[in-house]
Amino acid sequence: MALRQTFLEKEKKVSDEAVDVLEQMVRRKFELKTGYAETPQLARTFYLALRSMDVSDDESMDMPKFRLLMKKLNCGEDGATVDALFRRYDLTDSGVIGMKDFANELFGLKKVAKSNADCRDIIQRVRDTLVARGEGSYRGLVRVLRRMDGNGNRKLEAKELEDGLMTYGIHMTKAEKNTLFHYFDQDGDGHISITEFMAGLRPNMSPARLALVKQAFLLLDKNPDGQVTLHELASLYRTDKHPAVLEGTKTPKQVLAEFNDSWDKNGDDIVTEAEFISYYKDLSATIDNDQYFELMIRNAWHIAGGKGAAANTANLRVLVVHTDGSQTVECILNDLGLPDKKPETLKAALIKQGVTDILRVETAM
Repeated sequence: MALRQTFLEKEKKVSDEAVDVLEQMVRRKFELKTGYAETPQLARTFYLALRSMDVSDDESMDMPKFRLLMKKLNCGEDGATVDALFRRYDLTDSGVIGMKDFANELFGLKKVAKSNADCRDIIQRVRDTLVARGEGSYRGLVRVLRRMDGNGNRKLEAKELEDGLMTYGIHMTKAEKNTLFHYFDQDGDGHISITEFMAGLRPNMSPARLALVKQAFLLLDKNPDGQVTLHELASLYRTDKHPAVLEGTKTPKQVLAEFNDSWDKNGDDIVTEAEFISYYKDLSATIDNDQYFELMIRNAWHIAGGKGAAANTANLRVLVVHTDGSQTVECILNDLGLPDKKPETLKAALIKQGVTDILRVETAM
């Protein structure tokens, strides 16, 4: 069965201020409901309200379920703002939010940097600096911060974070550093997790970009068991069709070297779907142009389709001679990792994607 094509469409922009208003609406509703109870009681009442509407009884919410629950709470009038609120609390782009976590975060029992306007402004300044440094800047910052981690526990003290950011050319006032550290020091023990800091620093990918990245991983995960080896990724990665190579700003060898150096291997040579998404989330944060991002993904992993400047031309084209004597040029939609290009192999791939009455197949030169 051929994979459904994904195209990047323009999504409605929603301001942080509009999401702030929706957050406050939900909070105020439960403040009134509880008679302005203490924060723990507010969070618990909100959590129980979500659970009472949870027909699946799994204590979690994907975006469709979140929209439905917000409507039941009479807080879902603007769908785009509701979606933006979901993405604010889905820090890892997993597509799922836990009900208890959301309740605790919404009422401040667990800090969320993106819910504080001052912290958002600081984060945006850091992002602007990283974007100016170009592709690979987020992964580069991770490497610098890990060098600052003296005891190797992947956590940083305030001075270590400050030194790491300064090493990377990111300078802040004392007040900004204190604000940033406060919102990422979840338990107040004077340390922040590098992983959680980077998750809060990265902007969310748009739903369309995320869907395209997941489609690419699905093509790679042949088993499917939710993971591929780093060797498999490197062997299938098409560097000659990378936009930077096509523009002449990088060589295929440079692109492959950057690709290999970007993975956090953990010594197991395995890349999970979450790690794959995280890699492209870092790249996405430094690429404003949707067409460039789409072309990069489609060409790298041979995902046929796209529109305009994002149209992929990397996939194999073949000449099909039909049983009635007519001829057509067909695109192999999923040619990544084909064992060979023998006529019978190509014919089987075409039949799988719905091209029938084939007399013979010839590679189009």
